[in-house]
Amino acid sequence: MAKVENKTSKPMGRKKLPIDWDVVDKCLMTGSSDIQTAAFLGINQDTLYDRCFEEKKISFSAYSLEQRQKGNSLLLGKQFQVAMGGNTTMLVWLGKQRLKQTDQPTDAQEFNGSLASLLGVMHLIKTSEDFDALVNLANKTAIENKKKEITND
Repeated sequence: MAKVENKTSKPMGRKKLPIDWDVVDKCLMTGSSDIQTAAFLGINQDTLYDRCFEEKKISFSAYSLEQRQKGNSLLLGKQFQVAMGGNTTMLVWLGKQRLKQTDQPTDAQEFNGSLASLLGVMHLIKTSEDFDALVNLANKTAIENKKKEITND
């Protein structure tokens, strides 16, 4: 039996709608889940997974983790900028989060001395340039102290 070819047939299945990966990136960077991102795009989450692997050549899990970390980095940068702008609440919060500082000092005398020193320095910092100058001064002092230490040995 000979196979009859139908020249008027259309391809089966629906046409693939394009995915705007910039929108996906922004959703993921803000912390949206895979389900929320797919819903925002108006597609099924499995479609999002498949298309990510097809178009980006990476699993959606790896892709979403990368985008979330970019968002976390931007958020941390903004928090740092706000803290350096003089927001003491943000300074305290970042100190606790990143520097593992606590409200409970291990030694009251150490705490009082450190706090007095820190408050004295905080009044000097008004801009990010002041902060950079302070860091440079601290580095210069550390280098000079190291040189003195070496020559005294």
